[in-house]
Amino acid sequence: EVPTEWLIVGGLIVGVGVYFGAGCTSGHGVCGIARLSPRSVAATLTFMAAAIVTVFVVRHVLGAL
Repeated sequence: EVPTEWLIVGGLIVGVGVYFGAGCTSGHGVCGIARLSPRSVAATLTFMAAAIVTVFVVRHVLGAL
């Protein structure tokens, strides 16, 4: 089970990302890429890279979950 504090921090990080990324991950990933928007492609690649790094750090560096 994931600690509540982690969920709150994760939610805040997502909110900041939506603000600075000018849209949500699904909006950029589905609609933006479908429109061949370079900005959405870059945003989606950034989201995916951040997710991959986060999972690696949490599972392999911190040893959680």
